[in-house]
Amino acid sequence: MDLGTVFAGVPRVGGRVDGCTYCYSESDLTLLGGDPAEVPDSLVSSFAREVIDHWPQDQYGLVWRGLAPRILKVLASQPDELVLRGLACARFPTWPAEEQAAIRQEVRDIVARACTRGEQVHRLETLVCAAAHIDHDLAPWLSYLDTLGPDADAAIAELAEYWATGGEPMLWWFPEDPAAPIRDWLYSDALWDRLSRAKADDVKIAIARM
Repeated sequence: MDLGTVFAGVPRVGGRVDGCTYCYSESDLTLLGGDPAEVPDSLVSSFAREVIDHWPQDQYGLVWRGLAPRILKVLASQPDELVLRGLACARFPTWPAEEQAAIRQEVRDIVARACTRGEQVHRLETLVCAAAHIDHDLAPWLSYLDTLGPDADAAIAELAEYWATGGEPMLWWFPEDPAAPIRDWLYSDALWDRLSRAKADDVKIAIARM
C-alpha cells in the first residue's frame, strides 16, 4: 500500500498552524500548515515527538494525517515510543477507514522487518511499544508477533528474554499495570511453541524465574 497515495487527499490547514511560538518559529508553523512535502525532516520529527498541548486540537489531526507517511518513516529509521503518541489527540478512530488501515499495515511491516533483520532488542521493543499507542493496547501487537514466521524466532526470543529479566514497557497512556499483557504473552502457548522451535531453553528458564 502506497502511503503517499492514501494520504494525498488530506485537507491542509492552510496558512499558519496556531502552535507554540516559543518552540517553533513563524516559518515552521507556516510550513506545517502547507504542503507536507515541503516540511523538513527535522520538523516532521519534532512535530511527531512534541507534547500535544503545543498544538490546537482542531488543527492537529489534519497536520498529523498530512504528515503520516513522513512520520512513519521517522518511526522506522529512528524508533521512539513518542512518535505515535499523538494519534489519540489526532482522533485516529475518526479517520477514513483506508487511512487507519494503511497506518496499521505500515506499522506491522515496520515491526516485522525489525524482527527479521537481526536488529537490537531495544529497537524492537521500542517499535512494539510505539505501535501499542495506535489503540492504547499492547496485547494485539504481541499477538501479531505470534503470527510471524521462523525467521523472526531469534528476535522474538530475545525480546521475551528482555522482558522476562526486567525490561519495562514505555506506554505513554500510563495503564495501571503496563506489564500485564507482557506477562500473559510470556506464558502463552504461542510463545513457548516458538521458543521450543528455536531451542531457546534459556529464555524459558528466565520466564520461569520471574
